[in-house]
Amino acid sequence: MSQPDAVYDALFYNYSPDIIIDRIAGIAVVIAPRFKLKYFAKSDDDAISYALNLSNQLASASIYHIVLFKVGLSPVNNYTFNPTYALLIGNVPTNKVTSGFNITAGSPSVPAGNLYVGGNLGVGNNSNLNFVNAYSLNLDSGQIPNIYGANLQNFFKGNNVAVAAGATSLAVTLPITLPSTNYAVYVTPQWNTSYWITGKTTTGFTINFGTAAPTGGSYVDWVIFF
Repeated sequence: MSQPDAVYDALFYNYSPDIIIDRIAGIAVVIAPRFKLKYFAKSDDDAISYALNLSNQLASASIYHIVLFKVGLSPVNNYTFNPTYALLIGNVPTNKVTSGFNITAGSPSVPAGNLYVGGNLGVGNNSNLNFVNAYSLNLDSGQIPNIYGANLQNFFKGNNVAVAAGATSLAVTLPITLPSTNYAVYVTPQWNTSYWITGKTTTGFTINFGTAAPTGGSYVDWVIFF
């Protein structure tokens, strides 16, 4: 016997993401299945403010919930969602919205663009978990990450980088701009020489060699950590 539509409606309203910020015909829209409403906002700020109000209602009732940013927004003002109950997912406006997940009382605001995991984060078969731009993965304090069956890549490295014969330095340009110059550079020249780093910036650095590269040139490997 098939279920009546009311049953499916109840399942949809109870188990769908609680608050969704989308865009329809260029207009920011807040969709809240749990509240059975759709709100066409006057601006991006209005959309976030409206979603924050709904989120606070759920938080006041001690209801854990998700706020899903399906589209990128450009708010002018700053917003803080309840870090105890609200989990923000999606295109969260950087430096404009703060939240957290399993953050204890008294903890500082969690920067937007970070996913904080209080327990285990599982990724299914044939799926990808990508952290791009300013996004990062942070574990609870004192936790040691265990990663199995994964290929780890460090994009801040240079393997077998050519150094011209007679060269006493090599300028390195990084693929992205780093947040600061507080990083370490490790170098392995493929000929017998000392080396040191100068000109460290957020976009690159220079490797200097005590002994010039030999006839025919050579290679160097470098990697940075920050």
